[in-house]
Amino acid sequence: MSPEAIVSVLVRLNILLEDKYKEHTQKFKKFKTLQMSLIIISSSISIVLFVLYHAPVLQMLFVLIGFNLLFFVGFKPKTHYSEGSVKQMMQKVVLLQVKLKKYMTGETVSFDGVKCCIDEGWTADKWGLHKDNERIDYAEFLYDTSIKGLYLQALRNKK
Repeated sequence: MSPEAIVSVLVRLNILLEDKYKEHTQKFKKFKTLQMSLIIISSSISIVLFVLYHAPVLQMLFVLIGFNLLFFVGFKPKTHYSEGSVKQMMQKVVLLQVKLKKYMTGETVSFDGVKCCIDEGWTADKWGLHKDNERIDYAEFLYDTSIKGLYLQALRNKK
């Protein structure tokens, strides 16, 4: 796989990361809407308990806090694609793109602590560079579980 193809895959990876962030924000907005609905419903139940059945205030607070806390703990969207982590991952991908572009122009760059140049006979594949018995990974963050699936998806959908 040529470095040019890897750069285009990395561009697609950035687009996929951005899409994951947008998907996460939509899920979080839906969660907030559902949480507000639950607050209204649990408040209504508490008021009914208090007015009709003369329930103690402690029972009203239990209904309010219990339902909302359980909902928050159980249904809050959990993901690796929060705003800060996506920006950090996208920044790493852009830095890798810059390194690969420098590598393609013949400059000496450092991948995984090893300096290499295209003129020295290094060839590229989807995970790194290799020459004879040596192997250099582009970046260790591509193996992380939060981004590896997206990287593989970007590799499959390359154009």
